[in-house]
Amino acid sequence: MFCSHCGAQMAPDAAYCSVCGKAAGAGPVNLDKPSAPAPHTDGGIPDGVKGWSWGAFLLNWIWAIGNRSWIGLLALVPYVGWIVVFWLGFKGREMAWKNKQWDSLEHFNRVQRKWSQWGIGITIAAIVLAVLAAMFAPDAVDLDLDADRTVTVQRSEALVRANDAAVTARGLIDSNADNLPASLSTVAGLLDRRTNADGSRAVTLGGKVLFSGEDAGWQFPLRSFTLSGGKEAILMASSGGRGASCETMFFFLLADASGVKPTPMFGTCAARGSFVQRGDAIELELPDVNGASTIVLEDGVVVEDGQVVSLTGMNDPSR
Repeated sequence: MFCSHCGAQMAPDAAYCSVCGKAAGAGPVNLDKPSAPAPHTDGGIPDGVKGWSWGAFLLNWIWAIGNRSWIGLLALVPYVGWIVVFWLGFKGREMAWKNKQWDSLEHFNRVQRKWSQWGIGITIAAIVLAVLAAMFAPDAVDLDLDADRTVTVQRSEALVRANDAAVTARGLIDSNADNLPASLSTVAGLLDRRTNADGSRAVTLGGKVLFSGEDAGWQFPLRSFTLSGGKEAILMASSGGRGASCETMFFFLLADASGVKPTPMFGTCAARGSFVQRGDAIELELPDVNGASTIVLEDGVVVEDGQVVSLTGMNDPSR
């Protein structure tokens, strides 16, 4: 026989406990059985169950499996998962009490306390690992950036080499130079300048007058560019008679065995510039008020700063 108050062993006929001095009361206590659960006070949830659960919050779906609270697996669902995680933190303990058998409230609290300890411990360990990774990551990032820079430089150098390999010729043009050719041999014949008996000037090709207009006295060849298919592009200048406001304009003569054809005049009025030939494409760069203007001749078409130059009465070199 045991005391119903303190659990001390009593004689079978004792009226009072020799340890606590209280009356035997309700009779013997069986210590082999767990104590009765605490009284329920709120819908079957005893005092001491409700409260925030760090284990459910931090370990969420893992905690849900361990505590048979299957709704907690919604924490794995994108977007709604964050809402479920916080809901588990608030309501997890209550769900765990209802969904799993517990020996007592003490047993329940002990298990939930371990879940919280594991959750906090794992979270702290993850933070420490993240900090350590961040400390050493810059070196790895620098290595990656260095590798990327090396690849970029190599690609840029390869492009430069490819462009250089495609360059047929490059150099400067100057319509005011002293060593400009008086005549030029072309695939269509000799291109020459001559003065007529009346003192007028003309540009001739193979002895035949090519230009005899108002500007003919100021038109002369600068240089020739060899093109594929037996063709040729001759850069011409129109200079000297334009006054101080516009020193020089340019145009091309497109020549083949059958003759020549002029392109429209173009330019910025600057007498000097540079050229690059890549295959059949000829690119001129002439200074202007905005820095520089780019003119490209390709397939017989002149493009100035991205705009096709069309032949009009104002830019026709034969006038």
